Amino acid sequence: MCGIVGVLGKLPSQKTIEQARDKMQHRGPDDCGIYYAPEEKVALGHRRLSIIDLSADGRQPFFSDDDRYVIIFNGEIYNYLEIKQELNKFYNFKTKTDTEVLLAAYIQWGEKCLDKFNGMFAIAIWDRKDKKLFCARDRLGIKPFFYSMQNNNLLFASEIKALVELGIKQEVNEDIIFDYLYHGFYEHDEAMFYKDVQVLPAGHFFIWQNNKIETKKYWDLADKEQDYSHLSIEQVKEKFQALLIDSIKLRFRSDVPVGIYLSSGLDSNALLYFAEQNVKKDINTISMCLPNKEYNECLYIDEYLSASQKKNWHTCSLSLENTLPLVEGMNMIQDQPFGGIPTVMFGELNKATKNKKIPVMLHGQGVDEILAGYKYYYPEYLRDQGQVNVDSAMDLSQDKTKLIDKTILDKDFVKQHESRELKFKKPFKSHLLNAQYRDIMYTKIPRTLRFADHASMAQSIELRVPYLDHRIVEFCFWLPAKYKINKDIQKVLIRELVSDCLPDTIGQRQKKSYGQSQVQLFREHYKEYVLALLDAELFKSLKYWDHDQLRKKVKAFFNGEGDNSFFLWQCINLDLWFKKFINKF
Repeated sequence: MCGIVGVLGKLPSQKTIEQARDKMQHRGPDDCGIYYAPEEKVALGHRRLSIIDLSADGRQPFFSDDDRYVIIFNGEIYNYLEIKQELNKFYNFKTKTDTEVLLAAYIQWGEKCLDKFNGMFAIAIWDRKDKKLFCARDRLGIKPFFYSMQNNNLLFASEIKALVELGIKQEVNEDIIFDYLYHGFYEHDEAMFYKDVQVLPAGHFFIWQNNKIETKKYWDLADKEQDYSHLSIEQVKEKFQALLIDSIKLRFRSDVPVGIYLSSGLDSNALLYFAEQNVKKDINTISMCLPNKEYNECLYIDEYLSASQKKNWHTCSLSLENTLPLVEGMNMIQDQPFGGIPTVMFGELNKATKNKKIPVMLHGQGVDEILAGYKYYYPEYLRDQGQVNVDSAMDLSQDKTKLIDKTILDKDFVKQHESRELKFKKPFKSHLLNAQYRDIMYTKIPRTLRFADHASMAQSIELRVPYLDHRIVEFCFWLPAKYKINKDIQKVLIRELVSDCLPDTIGQRQKKSYGQSQVQLFREHYKEYVLALLDAELFKSLKYWDHDQLRKKVKAFFNGEGDNSFFLWQCINLDLWFKKFINKF
């Protein structure tokens, strides 16, 4: 796991490239390297977090045997041993790294190598002979790849802060600001909050040659249709279990310790159970504990963990009233507006993990999307069953429509942008599949992965997500709806799978999300901060809000009306971002 940076075209000084690279030292504290070739008009920088083959052999940029190809790579190819075995007859391997396997696969198969990989990755490979750059991102977009075109030069990096160091213009993309305030979307396509920054979409690659970029898609859920209607529930469970066990085994491949983030919910406990059954080692787990009993999951976890499990169970705590400095710190980590108090708490969880010296952690992200676990999927399921009068959830934002307050926005700002079309494909006849597809390909998964990647890598923690193994995503997505939702039960398949393995209390209790604590937090501890924000000159200068109407809504909130704090979070989020990244005062 690492950080990458590159420039093609007219190069800044080597020192500038190194400074941009080292802005991401947290992503790779163990080693660094640079390839600086003005005669080729290319510079590639790399920061290394050593996970597989801890020797100097893993140093990047990494060169092919004939020195034709140079690679920088952020991520892990979990099945590199299997691919290496396939390539042994074509390539003379000199290291034990997955980086060399990746490069050899590209040399042998070209862009088709991407179909071979099971992993998370952002790749840049420079062909010194053909003067061609190949860049690719994993199928689900677990690892980030930001880029910018500046005067016919290509700049790219794992984080936007490195692009800023290279001199990109820090101008606001007001279309994305509108999408955030009006629809609640953080990101949903290639565009970012910065006007001159784009993200390479998940499941895509591009080729840069002769100052031109050609981008292609190599993976899409819509193209992976399978008919599983002939399978019995036992056959479905058997297939899902086999995929999950293999995914977990692959993600325990590491030359450093691996642990699991543990909540009181079904998804992470299923990870722990199957890891314990199939990985022959003690497994460290870490959980977030809150002082407020209403949200403290550790009270429930403590009830069912065995004595042996508790020996390797670690906890961290966070006092909600002390979150403001942490919010400001997370703002600097994320480079763009981010997802509220839950992201801050996840950041603290990673700090605790770093203190415990566990560099690799597994996380249960993705189950709600691939097995339709969110409540708003239920109306789509009912519509597929023929109940046409049910309100659709397809217009819900990432944070649900009821949390979006459009009445506080400036009318001229809304009028200027409200005709903007949101580009979500609806390729299926099924309302449920369309809702899941939107969340996986455009909204929920992309934003959650960005938040999690930046928060974990800020502490030099490699985060692995077994449920987002592309084989599991493809299998679960295309299952008949009855394995996702049955009557009023959701995530049916995983509940069925672990029904005889885990204590009954897991998965039956209605968890209260950390996000729900945000209302209480704001009312009890943020009132003075928010009121001061409304009076600040910078905030009053922002044209996005009807400031008089906003004041009325803020006053009503602090008088106890409603449970919507998301509009307050939008104000705080954008204010912090403008101060630190745009106006800088």
